[in-house]
Amino acid sequence: MRRVAFVVLCLACGPSFQAIYEGDARFEHCYALEETSNVTMQQKAECWRDFTQRHTYGQTRDRVEYAASRYHALVNPELPTDEAMMQAAPGMVDTSKQLAAPAPTSAFAPPPVTTVAINMPTAAPSASQAPPAPTPSPSASMKPVTKLKQCTSDCDVGFDACMSQPKGDSGKCDGVYRSCVKPCLKP
Repeated sequence: MRRVAFVVLCLACGPSFQAIYEGDARFEHCYALEETSNVTMQQKAECWRDFTQRHTYGQTRDRVEYAASRYHALVNPELPTDEAMMQAAPGMVDTSKQLAAPAPTSAFAPPPVTTVAINMPTAAPSASQAPPAPTPSPSASMKPVTKLKQCTSDCDVGFDACMSQPKGDSGKCDGVYRSCVKPCLKP
């Protein structure tokens, strides 16, 4: 009986569900006004002021601090806006010089290839710098692959011939195939 009375007493000391609900609803209302374009800054400021004065009981600290900072930002027009502060942040660049990527055509398509020309000062190469190696042509890079395929296909023919014999032992044929393929895999 004492425990029940203690629990009831503890719950009675905290904020009521009605107070929390009203605070949440008022915060969301003011937050929605921020996104509405036809509402004046004065109306937005009054909403945040009303929230900080009447609806903070039972609200989390981050909501109360956010409401107070939004009220002060809306009341003091000489303070910089959020957009101006973001542009002044380290690492931010002028948005007029940013490249826009083309719109995707399909969710499953790979992103389009974009190239960006960067104006870098060019210097004459020093004597210690070697010129870049030429890139191999596609036909040159295909030669080792075709040689490997030819070598392994010869081994496949030998394996099939071994297995087709009347006493073709798969263990023996596997060993013959491995010994045939080993030289093919060496560079």
